[in-house]
Amino acid sequence: MKHLDLPLTMIIGVFLLISSLTLAAEEQKMGGEEATITGQVVDPACYVSQGLNGETHAKCATACAKAGQALGLLDKKASILYQVLEPAPGADPNKLLIDHVEKDVTVKGKVFHKDGMHAIVPAEVKPSAS
Repeated sequence: MKHLDLPLTMIIGVFLLISSLTLAAEEQKMGGEEATITGQVVDPACYVSQGLNGETHAKCATACAKAGQALGLLDKKASILYQVLEPAPGADPNKLLIDHVEKDVTVKGKVFHKDGMHAIVPAEVKPSAS
């Protein structure tokens, strides 16, 4: 039985090496750039189509977010609305933002700009000092 230990160990080692290389490649595919953005957490559907945002819209925005609408981050200084993306397929993009709907926050995460669109994958969210 001892002569099977070496091949089994080698097979497990190769599997672990391939798995770690695959995970590293997936992380590199993500791209984007690390950034910190301060803005207001909004419901992008109501904000873009009707101009609705702020404390009076918080209940509606929260209900939409809980129903599946991905929230957005409105950087008023730069006039940019960032679409919030999930960190992995099937993950909840609103997880870190749901407690801050229609409030100002500072978000650290990966930012993407493509074809006129702006998006962020939040890694950390804190209430804004402003």
